[in-house]
Amino acid sequence: MSIILGYVPNERGEAAYAKALSLAAELDQELIIMNSSGRHSHIDPHLAAESDLEALVTRAREAGVSARTAHSAGADGPDALIEASHTADAEMLVIGIRKRSQVGKLLLGSDAQRILLDASCPVLAVKA
Repeated sequence: MSIILGYVPNERGEAAYAKALSLAAELDQELIIMNSSGRHSHIDPHLAAESDLEALVTRAREAGVSARTAHSAGADGPDALIEASHTADAEMLVIGIRKRSQVGKLLLGSDAQRILLDASCPVLAVKA
């Protein structure tokens, strides 16, 4: 069993990482750190550098938690997390969220809402 973290390099991602790490330690689960984007841009604020992801793995291992990164080629972030929830024998999926207005959700959609509705395991949404 594992806990999947949908990581984005910002304060929401750090809050989600802290909670996912705590849960993985408490439940003795492997932590799978995912960061992906389907925006096909070389400059994407949602993409973390590989060295940053490896630093998260190192921090987890120092805390006594088995951790690794996982990548999904070609899928956007929400689709990659949803697919991982189906295939990684996930106990839980942890994501960071931000507050949005009702109009903002209506006009732009909501990746978090899509993940909450389509993931095959419980989803924990963490505020920064």
